[in-house]
Amino acid sequence: MIKAIVFDVDDTLYNQEPCFNEAFRTVFDSNIDDNQLKQIYINYQNQFELVSSPSDKEQISLSDSEANFHSLHHTFKKFEIEGLTKDNADKFEDAFLQNRENIQLSEGLATVFNRLASKFKLGIITNGSNEEQLSKIMKLKLHNWISRDQIITSEDAKAEKPDPLIFTMMNRKFELRGSEMLYVGSSFNEDIIPAKKAGWQAVWYNPFNGTISDPSAIPDQTVSTPEELRELLTELAL
Repeated sequence: MIKAIVFDVDDTLYNQEPCFNEAFRTVFDSNIDDNQLKQIYINYQNQFELVSSPSDKEQISLSDSEANFHSLHHTFKKFEIEGLTKDNADKFEDAFLQNRENIQLSEGLATVFNRLASKFKLGIITNGSNEEQLSKIMKLKLHNWISRDQIITSEDAKAEKPDPLIFTMMNRKFELRGSEMLYVGSSFNEDIIPAKKAGWQAVWYNPFNGTISDPSAIPDQTVSTPEELRELLTELAL
């Protein structure tokens, strides 16, 4: 029986796409078609995950700035867009991070959290520094349901997802077995693989049409839209 639900933050509890779109239009092309920009965003995110958290242990993960440039380079080449330089890639990254200062919890999730909090222990596992991730958590008002001692950042753990250690730390924190834990995340490599390795159940929120890179880590549920995620979480709260 599930007794605790733990969440990823970025791309799971808020949508980074508006931040990306505004930065792309500001730095690269203010007149780009909405549909093409959607495909550009999906390709960029998939590339970013591949190089920042590779599934192949032989590959070296890149820094965020390196991953940003690689992802833009791959995306520009795929969509036959010209004009990418290291300078404007850095300007894009700066604009994207600035836009992310105004994030909001995805629509309808506040109501869902109110219901979940009455039935489950709730927590967060997230990569990143305490300063950066706790700032996002405050902006999203997640402190209304999840206290600081229910949050583990990679800085806290001295380990990053996809290391399963960060998940077993949450087991000890909640005094629960892996079989009693459910993780909800948007990255197959960073979220689903380590959660399953730790013996958790896992929901893959897959808005970027990602593929399963490890057949030994099949998610228990997969949803692709914010509406599907809300519906699934609402059903769990019943």
